[in-house]
Amino acid sequence: MIIEVLNKKKMVCIWLDHADQENPVIQDQLKPLYREYKQKKYLVSVFYSGHEDLEQLTGDLLMYNRKKIEENSIAAEKKKKMKSYEMAL
Repeated sequence: MIIEVLNKKKMVCIWLDHADQENPVIQDQLKPLYREYKQKKYLVSVFYSGHEDLEQLTGDLLMYNRKKIEENSIAAEKKKKMKSYEMAL
């Protein structure tokens, strides 16, 4: 478990790995922490580790974004050519 307190932003970030997520002792330890920072009007965010392959998912996202950029670029070029063609008429 990692706890980050960001005082300037009045925010607390709690990072839980798989073992922490399933550990009832750790879950019970978090309850007073929630109350403490709620009284201080801090936003408490809890982040849970996922079960997917982060490297693969990141690669897939980058490939998808690259494909969308290419598609948008092609569509913009077609639109530009069509506009030039219409102006020539």
